[in-house]
Amino acid sequence: MPRLLAACAALLFVLIPLALAEDAPPKMELPKPGPDGKVEIFNGKDLTGWYGEPGLFSVDNGEIVGKTEKGLKRNEFLKSRFEVGDFRLVLKMKLVPHGANSGIQFRSQPHKGNEMLGYQADAGAGWWGKLYEEEGRGLLVKEGGEQFLNKEDWNTYEVVAVGHHILTALNGHKTVDIVDEKGASSGIFGLQVHAGGPTEVRFKDLQLELNPKAELMTVKK
Repeated sequence: MPRLLAACAALLFVLIPLALAEDAPPKMELPKPGPDGKVEIFNGKDLTGWYGEPGLFSVDNGEIVGKTEKGLKRNEFLKSRFEVGDFRLVLKMKLVPHGANSGIQFRSQPHKGNEMLGYQADAGAGWWGKLYEEEGRGLLVKEGGEQFLNKEDWNTYEVVAVGHHILTALNGHKTVDIVDEKGASSGIFGLQVHAGGPTEVRFKDLQLELNPKAELMTVKK
């Protein structure tokens, strides 16, 4: 009997991770860059190339929407099916209410089912423009960009990762510029709806560039 129980336990140890892995669709290759050098990662019509909790994420008026009217008990993410290394991502983001929280995961991986492990360009009251490592080392850059924020309106967020050099900008103002040799060098993206009360976060005009120079294009020189 002990041997039988041990065999069953060993089988469950193998099957449970496989079951969890099946929740994530297979990875996909990125489309080729267009004439402007940008890669289309959101077609403005549906969530092709992304996956997340059904009913929480949708597309409206050419925008990715994460919305909960009752609030969430746990963090949720719309995760990309593609992985990148060095990149520049520029997008516009709007979070309502101002006291809610969200963020842009990059060079990340799925973690513990619904969570993600990796860098986050943070967003939310007191968090805009800060760099956080979700499910990892926590806050990496304490200074934020709250003074540059358009509250409950559209904000331009730029994230650049080249080697171990990480830069971010909010509405044309640099907020992060660090070299972090402990961070991941590649991974997927994730758009967060944070645990808590009713929240609506929107993303639009996503522009991805691969293998850029380590500089912020939205910041005036």
